[in-house]
Amino acid sequence: MAKRKGRLQKVSKASCQRPDKRKVVVRNRQHQIKGGKRKAGATVSYDEYQRILCIGDGNFSFARALVRKLEGQGQLLTATAYDTKETVWEKYEEGLDPVSEIVEELQGCDAAVYFAVDATQIVKTLKGAKNRQGAQHLPDAFDRIIFNFPHIGLGIKDQDVNVRKNQQMLSSFFFSACEVLCPDGEIHVTLKDGRPYSLWNVVSLAHHATQGMLILKTTCAFHPADYPGYGHRRTLGFKEGESKQNNEEIQGANKTYVFTLQP
Repeated sequence: MAKRKGRLQKVSKASCQRPDKRKVVVRNRQHQIKGGKRKAGATVSYDEYQRILCIGDGNFSFARALVRKLEGQGQLLTATAYDTKETVWEKYEEGLDPVSEIVEELQGCDAAVYFAVDATQIVKTLKGAKNRQGAQHLPDAFDRIIFNFPHIGLGIKDQDVNVRKNQQMLSSFFFSACEVLCPDGEIHVTLKDGRPYSLWNVVSLAHHATQGMLILKTTCAFHPADYPGYGHRRTLGFKEGESKQNNEEIQGANKTYVFTLQP
């Protein structure tokens, strides 16, 4: 498995000073997204004060759902897609929920939308992204980094090769994410339960890829219904007759892994 070169440096606390609350309109409550049976305290939470980065959000619908959960407070949310703007439009403009309308809603909530951002090279591609829409201010670091249902999407039939390629991608993602994660921040990675995803060994992967800096805090069940407006899409985009509506592909058991930095 390919390994990232160099020593991983933590983000300084000075880069993670919370924004002045007077500049953010707040409903003064934290939104806890709950689903399924969990151990006490096993929840994922997002609030208007957190700088949130959504990685690989192909059609930006999860970012939209999150902004809706936060009652329109998108000033500190950064949504990204791996594809260029042109490719995103080609893939996701068709269907009942065109991406142009999703992006327009995010812009209306002051969220930042970035295209051509590589999960394995976040610093380089996010700060150098040419295709961006919405708010232009980019935080130096984030309190929450979210990567839902990551997959390289190459259609590899050989399971061993497929597992290895996805492990390589996630290893590089974890290393890259730590470069922009606040010291008390969290990385949320959601996967389907069962094979082949269980073969990825994501917990061990995160720990070793970051030279022991990332540890598992907890796991939570992920239910798409907890995020109204979220429409999961495969990397190939929406294809009539092939793609499924209403999140049918992720209606089974899904799990969110919550990682934090070693104290």
